[in-house]
Amino acid sequence: MFSLIDIVKYLTFISYFGFMIASISGFICVSESFDLCKLLVSIIVITNTPLVIYLDINNSNNADLKVIHYGRAYSQLVTSLMIMGLSNIGLGFSLYGLTMFIANLLLGVFGCDNRVHLTIDNPNN
Repeated sequence: MFSLIDIVKYLTFISYFGFMIASISGFICVSESFDLCKLLVSIIVITNTPLVIYLDINNSNNADLKVIHYGRAYSQLVTSLMIMGLSNIGLGFSLYGLTMFIANLLLGVFGCDNRVHLTIDNPNN
């Protein structure tokens, strides 16, 4: 029904939307008391996350899944570390993003793919 790659991909998309929510909460924190660092992190995350989602959805090259998993892991790590200090919501989604970083990294390291490798024993040989 679902493969491990599909499950991790969908959970990664949830974390992308969580990053955008954390960025919006960062804007709310900035409106209460101005902090230039929080403002810049919120701007970077709110502009780059839709781009990463677009690239992840339009990825038609499934030839090397390791590169795809490593790319997802890298984007999860960088964005999670950036939103960690924005707000309490950002901290929660950051921990979730770090979990997705580990999951995508392990998918890349251990080379999980959708192909099923069957060995057929021929009784005539």
